[in-house]
Amino acid sequence: MKKILILATILLLYGVAKAQNSINYYNYFPKGYQVKDGNGELGPVSKYDFDKDGINDLAIILFDDLNQSIFCIYLSSNFNTTRTFKYCDWIYMMHALDYEKGKLSLNSDNGSMGQFGSLEMKYDAIKKDLKIIKYEDNAGSKTIKFKIGKI
Repeated sequence: MKKILILATILLLYGVAKAQNSINYYNYFPKGYQVKDGNGELGPVSKYDFDKDGINDLAIILFDDLNQSIFCIYLSSNFNTTRTFKYCDWIYMMHALDYEKGKLSLNSDNGSMGQFGSLEMKYDAIKKDLKIIKYEDNAGSKTIKFKIGKI
């Protein structure tokens, strides 16, 4: 009986730990935005532990009814304490969103229209946020502004 009680306790603790390992960010998208564009195609998603707190974070392109897109970043460490996320307007249509070697990269263009944007971010443990390490677009901009969204 004692072994069964110990096993049940271990399984319960394992389930609680797994539940704490993820947040369903999909319940907290800005009003009027969804993951599919006007053609019904999913926007790119990167789900990794960017802030190294043991809980997956989310970087995603979302679309409104007019097919305008925004780039959103949900860091679990910020989201759990302040209920906030970061976002910026992202006017480009074709997207590649990757996380590799500690860098989050977003590269987009509008096909033959010659419009493009490129963004690289890396987690800064001192600022406890993703920091822009590289940005450029076809207009010659070298910076982009993120806004804070509140849940």
